[in-house]
Amino acid sequence: MSRSHKSNLSLKILLSLGSLGVILIGGAIFLLTAGKGLGQYFFGKSFAENELKGYVSTVLRQDVNGAHCQSVDSDNNGYVSCDYTLVTNPQVTHSIECAAWGLNGVLNKGCKARMPNFNN
Repeated sequence: MSRSHKSNLSLKILLSLGSLGVILIGGAIFLLTAGKGLGQYFFGKSFAENELKGYVSTVLRQDVNGAHCQSVDSDNNGYVSCDYTLVTNPQVTHSIECAAWGLNGVLNKGCKARMPNFNN
């Protein structure tokens, strides 16, 4: 292979990798911002449940028995509603709000007490 052919091939590979990087970064930014609803639909539930499990294990020093979180942040406060039970007392369901998928979820971490909705 000639030297110019090798450099053309290297340039094509670099351009392809650069284009792929732009697409991946652009897609991630879209899912975190403008496509937040779409991102929450696909990733929101598992993201919030992971935040819940981490919060309960580190802050409450308990093990989660079962967890269920909403996937979409319906009130745009950066958190979604979750219910969970603990291994030590699986009959009692606890409610909490955990960080939502999206830009707010990047800024918000963990969970907080669920506040009543007085807007209804």
